[in-house]
Amino acid sequence: MLSPRVKKYFWDIDASKAKPKSHSKYYISRILELGNEDAFNWLKSVYGVEKIRRSIPLMRLSKKSENYWKLYFNSHE
Repeated sequence: MLSPRVKKYFWDIDASKAKPKSHSKYYISRILELGNEDAFNWLKSVYGVEKIRRSIPLMRLSKKSENYWKLYFNSHE
């Protein structure tokens, strides 16, 4: 089940059947690409900062998003 604060980012799935723990790459990439601060806070609560940080090289993010998140995590070490 998805939090109401992130449902809008997952318009293409049935939110009542969502399994964030089983499909981390999908949820992390969607929030890193489209999410706002509240959605990112949800992401951190589900996966933790370290898992998100380690996932960035594996994501298919836009160059702009990829650069942003690399800078973000480097400045928050």
